[in-house]
Amino acid sequence: MTVIQDTGNASAKEIYDTVVGFVEHNTGGAQPPLINEPPVVSSVCRSYPDEHPSRIRSAIAAATSWGDLFRYVREREDQRNQRFLGIDDADVLETKIGEYHERSERTTRYGAICLQIANGRVDHLRGEDDAN
Repeated sequence: MTVIQDTGNASAKEIYDTVVGFVEHNTGGAQPPLINEPPVVSSVCRSYPDEHPSRIRSAIAAATSWGDLFRYVREREDQRNQRFLGIDDADVLETKIGEYHERSERTTRYGAICLQIANGRVDHLRGEDDAN
């Protein structure tokens, strides 16, 4: 279990809830079902300007450990790996995938990558991935 130390003005729970809420709010609909991790850190940092970014990253680590979020690292040849975050619930993630299909006018390359990862995560959560 990851322990988040409360060293600033905001409680660890407040930061944790803000991180999960930010991912929830900024995925699905016309947006892909996943979001890159760096914008989450920078946006939540703006909500808590007195907090160090390491506290936001700790909240992300805790949320992935506790099953509220999942992180997917996509390795790239240029050594600039992409880190995606999504809600780690098959039903919610499946809804976000459907919303994106319904509301987006066209799927970008980035959106297609997010869809592939999200669909794979839904399969994994439902026990339908190739590993089983």
